[in-house]
Amino acid sequence: MQSGYDSNGSVEYVKKQPVWAFCLLSFLSFGLYTVYWFYKNWYFFRDLYEWDIYPIWRAIFDIFFVHTLLEQINDRAIEKGHPGISSNLWATGYVVVSLLARILDRTLPPSLAVLTVFLPPFLFLIPSVMQVNYLYEKARPNEYQPTFSSGEYIVLALGGTLMGFVLISALTAA
Repeated sequence: MQSGYDSNGSVEYVKKQPVWAFCLLSFLSFGLYTVYWFYKNWYFFRDLYEWDIYPIWRAIFDIFFVHTLLEQINDRAIEKGHPGISSNLWATGYVVVSLLARILDRTLPPSLAVLTVFLPPFLFLIPSVMQVNYLYEKARPNEYQPTFSSGEYIVLALGGTLMGFVLISALTAA
């Protein structure tokens, strides 16, 4: 497969991110940050292999494409010397927990539905986040990468406020 990847070039749409930062952003955005993460990684692979795909649709319909993305990340990481992960197992966990959370959210009474916030499918993406970090480190060793961008600080502020309201609402409804 022909690769458009240049290890000396700039890959602006993939960044090294601490796992805790990914989890915090995903949790406080109620999972919307994972859609952004999927989008950025699909965008990377689209350009890398010159695929004719639409990353936004693959990100929005992530449960249908998560297996392929995690497999691509895993294959690329193995190419660069990473020991690899069971990407299909992690992707299946992501799909199952995503569907379970959506089903429970719609079937539980409103006072209990808020508990689905604590059933986070993004935890199944952590090994792949670590692999993306590995790839970034291989392409740009020792480069400083701030933990959060300005947009991510906005997500933290808004998401933290909204999460606070949700928790207060859940506690007062009981």
